[in-house]
Amino acid sequence: MAAAALGELDAVRAILKARPKWIHRRGPHGRTLLWEASHRGKLAMVKYLVKRKADIVACGSHYTPHFEEVSGYTIARFKKHEDVADYLLEKGAITHIHTSAFLGDCEAVQKHLSRSLNRLNLGHPQHEMGDKHKDGLDYHLAPAPWATPLCYAFRGDDLETVKFLISKGAIIQGNEKALFIAAQRHPERNRLLLENGTDPSHAPDEGGLFEIVSSYDAKSPKAPHGDDLVYLCRGDRSGDPPEVRRLLNLCADVNHQDAQGKTALHRDANAGFVEISRILLDSGASVEIEDANGETPLFDAARATIKNTKNQKRTIKLLLKSGSLATRSVDVTLSPTG
Repeated sequence: MAAAALGELDAVRAILKARPKWIHRRGPHGRTLLWEASHRGKLAMVKYLVKRKADIVACGSHYTPHFEEVSGYTIARFKKHEDVADYLLEKGAITHIHTSAFLGDCEAVQKHLSRSLNRLNLGHPQHEMGDKHKDGLDYHLAPAPWATPLCYAFRGDDLETVKFLISKGAIIQGNEKALFIAAQRHPERNRLLLENGTDPSHAPDEGGLFEIVSSYDAKSPKAPHGDDLVYLCRGDRSGDPPEVRRLLNLCADVNHQDAQGKTALHRDANAGFVEISRILLDSGASVEIEDANGETPLFDAARATIKNTKNQKRTIKLLLKSGSLATRSVDVTLSPTG
């Protein structure tokens, strides 16, 4: 994936010669080699991979599953790699209402809806991470009713398209969590959701939005920083114990759950930040809270793919010592000394 993103043709050729099936392999967040090259604007790499029959329409996400998945063509156009986008379009890239919404092409969105209004609230399937096997992590497509054109428009950051979709009757209720995430904590976008009847209880409680959210929910304003705490404990945040303590001192809910039902302890357990795990547990973090899949932090620790297996084992032992009980069987293998 890194070689494809950097445009290192010789390296990718050597890899695919040894493992031809990797032309279709998915890395983090469902991204393929072609997606990585398209995202970085590496035209020569894109052409090489297309000639090797890479899937042009394969979708992936740049950050997390909360960032709606788009095709290589879409991300290339979004990042203004016009030569790559034009080439992929010439080679058969598909555009649809979600693509148009993400790219802020309101005129194209209107044309899609003129052909069929049923597309207004159509959910775009997203990849989910499955079990790990010898060829890597298993990513499979799953229905995602929340991934509507409106959600894509919010993520693409074009308010004209957002307002148009809302005016046409785009569904908000039931998709609040996804829409607030897609709004990316931007005050104007969040205010737009709240003005259109979105339940304030689903709004992010990050400090900068606290006053806005509270004005729509005067009866029970939320304590700020819960979302910040969960986000900070993700593996790609590098770990920051002092900042975790600061947020907890600001009354962040240590058991706050994000849109996937993950708490800070879920995210931290998957990242293997042992010191932060201790801080969270000492602050009352529950080891038994289940996420949207019915899984406790122990599941995240057991399935972690971090390189530092020592920290993974220490985290698992810490959770078990704190009383974690799995609701389903988990295959946890500790070292002989563990």
